[in-house]
Amino acid sequence: MADQIRKTETIRSIENLQLTENLISAMDDAEQAESVAQAIYSLQCLNEQWY
Repeated sequence: MADQIRKTETIRSIENLQLTENLISAMDDAEQAESVAQAIYSLQCLNEQWY
């Protein structure tokens, strides 16, 4: 992922949502990073709606 700040924020979100370490590892793969970031954003939105 080219944007280091966004990568760091996404990793924090993965940790806060208590998701698997595999998603953190995927952040180092350029092909997967954007998809992971989008999925995390969607999960955060759902989480905010529930709480």
